[in-house]
Amino acid sequence: MREIALAAARRHAVGTQRLASRRRRAARNEIVACIERLGCVQIDSISVVDRSQRLVLASRCGKLAPDTHDALLRSGRVFEYWAHEACLLPAVDEPHFRRDKREGGRFHRWFGPILSENKELAAEVIAVARERDEISARDFGGAGQGYWEWTPAKRVLEALWTAGELAIAGRVGMERRYALPERVLPEEILAAPEPSLEATRRMQVERAVRARGIASEARLSDYYRVKGKRRTLAPAIEQLVDLGVLERLRMSELGDSWLVPAEDAERAIAGDEKPTGAFLLSPFDNLIWDRFEAEHLFGFEHRLEIYKPAPTRIYGYYVLPLLDGAEIVGRIDVKADRKAGTLRALAVHWQKRPRPRALREALARLAHVLGLERSEIESGV
Repeated sequence: MREIALAAARRHAVGTQRLASRRRRAARNEIVACIERLGCVQIDSISVVDRSQRLVLASRCGKLAPDTHDALLRSGRVFEYWAHEACLLPAVDEPHFRRDKREGGRFHRWFGPILSENKELAAEVIAVARERDEISARDFGGAGQGYWEWTPAKRVLEALWTAGELAIAGRVGMERRYALPERVLPEEILAAPEPSLEATRRMQVERAVRARGIASEARLSDYYRVKGKRRTLAPAIEQLVDLGVLERLRMSELGDSWLVPAEDAERAIAGDEKPTGAFLLSPFDNLIWDRFEAEHLFGFEHRLEIYKPAPTRIYGYYVLPLLDGAEIVGRIDVKADRKAGTLRALAVHWQKRPRPRALREALARLAHVLGLERSEIESGV
């Protein structure tokens, strides 16, 4: 097994993300290609800066139109389903998720056997979906308050989506609009045969490695949250290594096994990638969402304090890691003050030495993609 230095691995991982250092507007084809390259993009509703899926795509593609999420779904080239969490996924991958949909129909991850326990309500929802182009929880009295106080109808809608009997046709804000799958996904996608389980496992492994550039073999299952973890993916990993699609490398400083696309191995080992520019990353960005990998690859202890009571937070509410070149150099508590047209850094915590130039650059870049006029670092920070 060949060795790769930690610094080279870090540069390769960041370079693979193709972060957009120049100011530009994102084209639809470019956004779809980015989702295909990443395999999945996590959806999150928190909008104190912007919703995570928009931050992830904007960091790689440029400024997004306000209706991008809805437009992507209505294009039929992207769909929503469970992957790392609820995610935007390339429509071409939909056949790989049919097995999960069948399992989700029998037993929902949150609500258990809700469809078998609410057969009449489920039948009513499907009947209304057949009559109308799209439906939402509003058609059945509303969704209720929060995830854990959803109405029975909203829970059944979510369960029918998880089961593949409904699809997400679009969004009004973050409100899901549901429709029958044949009204959402292209005919050629729906007509495509379901891949074997072995083919799906190979897809998950290869997608994850190519999206990350270099990935820990021990943590690879986290990308698509595969049950059984490393044991489940081991045969697919061996097949892809034997076929010369992937190559194992030993991280010289850590001594463990990492995977890279075989055609990129020489460049990765040589450390040829030279990432430049400073970026504020979504806390749910694909590059850092695995806390183990973030700590080992970047020496960064990734913490989410969104759901903690304010007095117990160390760094802040919506904290974005600050990437400068190939290093995560700090964490910034950020808020978009849309009324004032200002992106505000409320708190700054450096990893080691301060990098004020990188912070100013990253704030200005993020303010631009958010359509804000200026960025400011709060006094006393």
